[in-house]
Amino acid sequence: MSRRIPLWLTLVPLLAAGVIYWIFWTGWARDFQAALEPWLPDSTLEITGFPYRLEANVANPRLVTGDAVKITASAANARINRGPWQPQLTVISTERPRFTAIVSPAIAATITGKSATTSIKVIDAKLARASSIIAAANISLAGMPITADSLELHLRERIPGPNADSAATPSAPTGPPRGQLVIAGERLRFGTGDPLTLAADIVATGPARLLAYDNWAPTGTLELGSLTLTDAHGEIASARASFVPIGRTGLRFAGTITTICPANVTAALQGQAPVSEKRLRTPLKLTFEGRGADIRLTGIPADIATRPTRNQLPPCPALRR
Repeated sequence: MSRRIPLWLTLVPLLAAGVIYWIFWTGWARDFQAALEPWLPDSTLEITGFPYRLEANVANPRLVTGDAVKITASAANARINRGPWQPQLTVISTERPRFTAIVSPAIAATITGKSATTSIKVIDAKLARASSIIAAANISLAGMPITADSLELHLRERIPGPNADSAATPSAPTGPPRGQLVIAGERLRFGTGDPLTLAADIVATGPARLLAYDNWAPTGTLELGSLTLTDAHGEIASARASFVPIGRTGLRFAGTITTICPANVTAALQGQAPVSEKRLRTPLKLTFEGRGADIRLTGIPADIATRPTRNQLPPCPALRR
């Protein structure tokens, strides 16, 4: 005659597995807290989220770091998540975030927003990807106010091939790529200009990893591989340019702009009021160069007023007011 196994005894393996998993989870939670504490030394951290995640809810987080580049990040509150089996990936949700990066008054940026979601992936102590989506963004870039209903920033470290440094020569125009920033803005406005869609791809080049501004600036560059501005009726302008840091004091730049609205592009770059302008049928290529707020623009032909326009489309948008 067979004996029945008590029901409670069948739960023992499940309870044992739960206890073992709890021990592992608490270890992961301690590691997560230890990783966060150096970045948020003034915050009280309590890790929750058992059993599926590691989560820290932080009120008024504030991070200050950097030497030549002073970086400050803060928010009304932040929720920081990491999967127990994914220590390389951290996801941060913030309310009323604020981010500033300042080298000097001429090289500075501030971004604020209603909310933001940021994911950071680090592999072998290198930034594989840092992506942020900011709702109702306000940007101040070297004194220029910019707003966007949605702003996306995607940053990653670029690792050149094993022969990139040895192949570089003193006569090469730029060093190997070291970092990349991809930007996307929806309903973006320069000042109180008309809403536009922006897409840009910027690559930082230099002789070594981007670990210190003063080491990068003497020979590094920022290469604007592409920038496009579009509205509901198509592309308004596209640009390519190179930016060279002048120590900590500013940037020297040169590039080209291809546009169907040359008068409004000129007005925007020179800080003038927008003008009434029909879209050209054939885009013009303009060249520009300068330093800081001093921009010299050339390439507008004398017969611009007689060139064919797209009269069936609305006039050019005001790029900047």
